[in-house]
Amino acid sequence: MATELVLDSVRRYLRRLRETGITVSFGVIFGSQATGMADEWSDIDVLVVSPAFDRLTSRRLVNLLWRIAAQTDSRIEPVPCGLKRWYEDDVSPLVERARREGRQVVVS
Repeated sequence: MATELVLDSVRRYLRRLRETGITVSFGVIFGSQATGMADEWSDIDVLVVSPAFDRLTSRRLVNLLWRIAAQTDSRIEPVPCGLKRWYEDDVSPLVERARREGRQVVVS
């Protein structure tokens, strides 16, 4: 399970994304941080779910996700995911894994 420190970092990251104008529906922590297998060197895999990513995602927007991650917590590794894709995709192993083992993080 993700620790409170990890959850706080992800919440802070999602808030910073919103402050830059990216509509964020929620984030999903997946991978070792979600399954309890993380150690001190583990990254924080975060699916960033947004309707903005249902369209073709520009390189500029992906770079922005990574830049803000580096400024917030260098362990965060963002993966963009459209809101529609989150609910309807049945072919992506990554999305399926995040659905199955992930921990949703909502920012109000």
